[in-house]
Amino acid sequence: MLDIILVAMIAAFIALRLRSELGKKTGNEPQPPAAGRSPYPNDNQTTIEGDAVEVTSRSGDVIDLARDPQVRAGLNDIRRADSHFDAGQMVDGAKGAYQMILEAFWAGDKEALKDFLDDTVLAQFSTAIDQREQDGLTLENRILDVTKAEISSAALVKRQAEVTIDFSAEIIAVTKDADGKVVDGDLSDAVDLEDKWTFARDTRSRDPNWTLIATRAG
Repeated sequence: MLDIILVAMIAAFIALRLRSELGKKTGNEPQPPAAGRSPYPNDNQTTIEGDAVEVTSRSGDVIDLARDPQVRAGLNDIRRADSHFDAGQMVDGAKGAYQMILEAFWAGDKEALKDFLDDTVLAQFSTAIDQREQDGLTLENRILDVTKAEISSAALVKRQAEVTIDFSAEIIAVTKDADGKVVDGDLSDAVDLEDKWTFARDTRSRDPNWTLIATRAG
C-alpha cells in the first residue's frame, strides 16, 4: 500500500510540474498519423528562422549558445521581458507536453487538450477527432521515444513570447475500423514523426503556463 501511495504522489508531482512549465490554459488533429504524412488537420504555418538549437541546460547561459543570431536575439528579448524565463526548463516542459498532447489527441480526449491548446488549434484537433469518430476509426498509436526537442525560432511579439520547437519522435501508428480491423499502419513497424510546434505566453501574466498556438509537420 505504501508503494502505491508513493507512486501516486510521484505521478501527481510530475503532472503538476508539467503544468507549471507549459501548462494549463484557463478559461474556458486530424487524420490519423501514419508513415509519411502529417497527423494534423491543417498545418498552421509558423515562420521558422535559422538553424535549430538544442537546449540542454537549465541556465540562462544557454541563450549564448544559440548558433543562429536571430534565435539568440529572440531568446534574449524574452528573457528581458520575463526575468523568470528559462529556455532549458521551457524545452523540458514542452517535451513532456508534446507527448501528453499527442496521446490525448489519439485517445480523442478533448478535455485534456483544452489544458494545452489555444482556441484555434483546439478547434482543429476537435474537428479531426469528430471526423475520426464519424468514420468509425480508432487509433492505437504510442510514442516509443521523443528523440529531439530543439528551439528553432524565438521572438517577443509585443508582450507575447513565442517559441517554436522542432520535435522528432519514433511512434507506432495504427488505425482500426469499427470492426477492429487494421486499415493503416503496423504494430510491428515504428515510424518517424517530425513536428514544429509553437508555444506562446504573455510575459506580463502571473500565469507561468505556455499554450500551443500552432502546429506544423516538420
